[in-house]
Amino acid sequence: MYKKKVRVSTVSILVITLLLVLLVMDSNSILANNKISASNKDTVTFSVEAYGESVPSNPHFRLELRCGEQTEAQAVINSASPKGSTLPHHAAGRICTIRATTDGGAILGNEVVFTIRQDDDVLARHVAYPDGGPVVSTEFYVPQGELTVEVTHEFASGDLGTPVRAMTWNLWEGGRAAGGEENIQQIIEVIRHENPDILFTVETYRSGEKILAGLNEGLPENQQYTGIKISNEPAHQPDKDNLWIFSRYPVIKQYPVMYYQGLMNSFHFGGIKVELPDGQEVNLFNAWIYHEGCAWCKVNLTVGEITYNLPRTNTNAEIVATDLVRRIEHIRKIVHVSIPTLLEGDTAPVLLAGDFNTLSHYDWSERFADAPGHAGLVLQWPVTQILEDAGFIDSFRWANPDAGKDPGNTWSPYYGYGMAPGRIDYIWSRGDEMRITDSYVRDQKLPEHENDQPFYSDHAAVITDLMIRNTGSLPSQPEPKPYYVPQKQMTAVSTSEHTGYEASKAIDGNQATMWHSEWSPKDPLPQSITIDLGGIYDIVGLDYQTRADFKPDGIITGYRIYASTDGVQYTEVLSGAWDRDYFLKKVDFSAPGTRYLRLEAVEGSGGVASAAEINIRYQPSE
Repeated sequence: MYKKKVRVSTVSILVITLLLVLLVMDSNSILANNKISASNKDTVTFSVEAYGESVPSNPHFRLELRCGEQTEAQAVINSASPKGSTLPHHAAGRICTIRATTDGGAILGNEVVFTIRQDDDVLARHVAYPDGGPVVSTEFYVPQGELTVEVTHEFASGDLGTPVRAMTWNLWEGGRAAGGEENIQQIIEVIRHENPDILFTVETYRSGEKILAGLNEGLPENQQYTGIKISNEPAHQPDKDNLWIFSRYPVIKQYPVMYYQGLMNSFHFGGIKVELPDGQEVNLFNAWIYHEGCAWCKVNLTVGEITYNLPRTNTNAEIVATDLVRRIEHIRKIVHVSIPTLLEGDTAPVLLAGDFNTLSHYDWSERFADAPGHAGLVLQWPVTQILEDAGFIDSFRWANPDAGKDPGNTWSPYYGYGMAPGRIDYIWSRGDEMRITDSYVRDQKLPEHENDQPFYSDHAAVITDLMIRNTGSLPSQPEPKPYYVPQKQMTAVSTSEHTGYEASKAIDGNQATMWHSEWSPKDPLPQSITIDLGGIYDIVGLDYQTRADFKPDGIITGYRIYASTDGVQYTEVLSGAWDRDYFLKKVDFSAPGTRYLRLEAVEGSGGVASAAEINIRYQPSE
């Protein structure tokens, strides 16, 4: 008996000893981890800007980096503080938010804008309108290294604008394809659940009137919708009334049909103007962009092939070329012809929504090459780039700038999302009055609608919340817009050009044409194009648009820019390098008193040079 007790005690001692050893080892591990964390130098820099007509004297602002219920770093910044306050943190690898509070007498502006970034990569953005309490940014993943938090507070008196919820949804054959008339009724219930103020529908086909009646059922008169059939040409009746817009706000104009023989009509694009309760007007356009070529299909196939080490069927260029079948012509007509023609100089803000049947150049940029479902692909999608170059903002991606964390799939909640993200439905905004406060995707059924159909449509819906500021409430000194030398007064010559690709094609306002140096036989670089501005200007920059047919040769990658007053003596004002891609290139420099400007291609893809468009920026005289 005694011996047995002794043996148990010995075992107990051994167990206790082992636990002590493990505890010491774990403590050493914790210390080592702390040293590693410290050596990583994870920091957050808080900065605050206050502006507007009623900024208090000597304001101070409190900001916190919050992860769950824990504050990882906080700063109080006042008018006597340096612009930034840099603090260490231990939040790397966690999902966190930024919190701006009124604790300790801190104040908040009427409009608070959060921008969280690492270097040039924006991790999160948020616009908030405090109502007596704290405001919080959207969630973001905290990376290792230096984190920057920029918060602006606008102080203004009076009402700032109107909160507006916009929604776009491709209904799939009028909503009947996923369950007939019962499914249409469920779609109406989903829309009522999301409660948009403005609704854009695609593939509305014979369901517009039923949707309008269902939305208005039981609503007070001042909350009821007006339904406008955009696809209203006789050829589209009664079964192909594709596009509708529903608005809670008074419709003050329906724009006429823009018709392009053999290309597009009101089946593809159209719009209205509405008036908000504060008198602010907003232009609303609905669009369906050509589907053939299936941008997502080739991406999905390629991601699968890369994932499973199979031979690739398509190159990157062949994938992106799906936009060239017809989508790029559609978007050029919409952005460069239809909208400017219809608006006739009207500067009211714009919402452009619908099914664009293509993917986002931002989502598929190098930053997100390793995001889930991207398989290392970098794809320069031209349709969304054209929209961005025209001043439109992708509302979902603005509110959710991390495409890896928030892919925003809209294709297809019915068939399944496949190997690659498929975001092909968008709400685009344009105008200084637009503030995007949130944006999300509806791709799940309401619990009461669960049945054997996976979703109501083959597309998810996109919902964006905005504050549309009244023009009169905006800060009195907006950033100045650039001045461009009118192309119609310019002339151009080049050192080399292929027949049909003369220098004049670079200043004709048409991205479908271009200047191209001689390629048969090839004239070696350097080659140059010289532009007579038609007058004397104080030049401050140049915009270079690469060829827009997306062929690989002729992209200028190494350049020199020269300026002259007389066309004889030239002075070099800038030299540098551009990336070999199809994005618009902008460079800034100072060349006062210039009449002639020369762009010299020192290096170019394929050993040749081209330019679809060259625009020259100048500073007007005081």
